[in-house]
Amino acid sequence: HSTVTRHYREHQKGNETSTNPIASIFAWTRGLIQRGKLDDTPDVVAFAESLEQACIDTVDIDGIMTKDLALATGKSERKDYATTNEYLDAVERRLKKTLKEKL
Repeated sequence: HSTVTRHYREHQKGNETSTNPIASIFAWTRGLIQRGKLDDTPDVVAFAESLEQACIDTVDIDGIMTKDLALATGKSERKDYATTNEYLDAVERRLKKTLKEKL
């Protein structure tokens, strides 16, 4: 798999990329959840779980997804997918809304 390397090289050139960050985010959130359980810090667990849900809802509810997911649903036009940064911005908006509701 050299997709991320290829996308990074394109990013360095100033070109837009659409790299799916969900697996990387979940790798970190799963670690945070485990750490939160070990340390008995429920706020850490809640944050990580909220971030995971924000990633899922951004795709499932908002319909905002990276190119690989759009292609998997039969969509290939530029209007059908987000760049990496556009996707992350959408996740951030949803996460902030979720955390605001929980506080």
